[in-house]
Amino acid sequence: MPTTALLRVPLSLLALASVFMVLRFPDERTPWWGISGNLLDINVYRWGGHAILNQIPLYEGLLSGGDSGRYYAPMPFTYPPFSGLLFTPLTQVTPRLMEAGWTALTLGLLYLAIRMCFRALGYRDDRVTVQVSLCLAVISLSLEPVRTTLWLGQINILLMVLVLADHLAWRSGRRWAGIGSGLAAGIKLTPAFFWVYWLITGRWRMTVVSGLTFLGTVALGFVLIPRDAVRYWSGTLFDSQRIGQDSLVANQSLRGTIARLAGLDMAPTWAWLIGAAVVAAAGLGVALLAHRAGHRLLGLTLAGMTMTMVSPFTWGHHWVWLVPLLVLTVHYALGARRWFVWLLPPLLWAAAANWVQSFPDTNFPDDRWVGMGLFMLGGDIPHAVFATITNVYPLIWLVTVVLTALLLRSRSATAARLVDHGTADDPSPRAQDHRRG
Repeated sequence: MPTTALLRVPLSLLALASVFMVLRFPDERTPWWGISGNLLDINVYRWGGHAILNQIPLYEGLLSGGDSGRYYAPMPFTYPPFSGLLFTPLTQVTPRLMEAGWTALTLGLLYLAIRMCFRALGYRDDRVTVQVSLCLAVISLSLEPVRTTLWLGQINILLMVLVLADHLAWRSGRRWAGIGSGLAAGIKLTPAFFWVYWLITGRWRMTVVSGLTFLGTVALGFVLIPRDAVRYWSGTLFDSQRIGQDSLVANQSLRGTIARLAGLDMAPTWAWLIGAAVVAAAGLGVALLAHRAGHRLLGLTLAGMTMTMVSPFTWGHHWVWLVPLLVLTVHYALGARRWFVWLLPPLLWAAAANWVQSFPDTNFPDDRWVGMGLFMLGGDIPHAVFATITNVYPLIWLVTVVLTALLLRSRSATAARLVDHGTADDPSPRAQDHRRG
């Protein structure tokens, strides 16, 4: 990685701007919408753990807690039984200590995820890589998926780190590779999508290890909380309406896009299934091509983004795989000789940044509703623009798939440099020099 200040100084300035954006917006009129003002989901995790310890059904009603001191409506517990068991230790500390610890853990995992990405790309663990990783982690705080993950106290970044750990373990020939994604699927089902990716890339043992780990989490649920396990796996799992209507702009999945474009509250199941099959085939097909071309982190990132696309309901904060994508845009820009490649990182950031818009609304704390992310913006916006921004994350997936496919197919010198420069499997002297600190 270049040691010149031409890289680190701009990144440092952007990191400072990111901190300002995260802390300053929304403004002082809306403290509940501030970075540490909500933390609803970590409290729902706590409520789930409390329900298990007190033999309260997890899935037969809404959970609530009176010990948070915050504005929380009763919420459903939508995660598998194993996750509820995993969350029981959260009840053993005070809510404020739990929230502070979870926030610190999430920040540490964000930095770790970026370091893991650079390691997967073959960069040395030197001082420059540490500095660049730290700057990118701070810049990532202003991305809506990361900012909302912190704001809600969500678990998305932990799940991504577990999958990245599997990827690195496989590259190192570790026999335990697969446990991470198996645990992630046990906590929240969607990472099971990576089993398909492991299979098509020939990682049979990894798939088996991951699947067996997941089955272990399921079995643990049936052994320790059998009533909740039966209820979840026989009905709750298939009830997507417990979360919300498909057409909500917060639903940044293919199903949400179909519903919004069709003007329906709920997307037709047949249309979603056909569309999901096409999206999965396209996303995983391009990811497989990238993997075979030596771009294994790019392939993994495409698989993660495709996972969020085909999920029945994808909140904006589920798109944390945009963080590895941001790392990849910087990586390819470093290896390119064309200036326009450096447009990729800022364009990605602009599309995924935590833009905010505040509206008066007495139904919320501070008497205001704050939309966060392009897809939540409203007002007098032309229809074509509104249709674009309300589906911005699916559009990022589409652009990423198309650009990756074009770059992999291209035989031009520029594309060859973009594709082959500095990947973990590129033994060329220039690639090795690129990764030195």
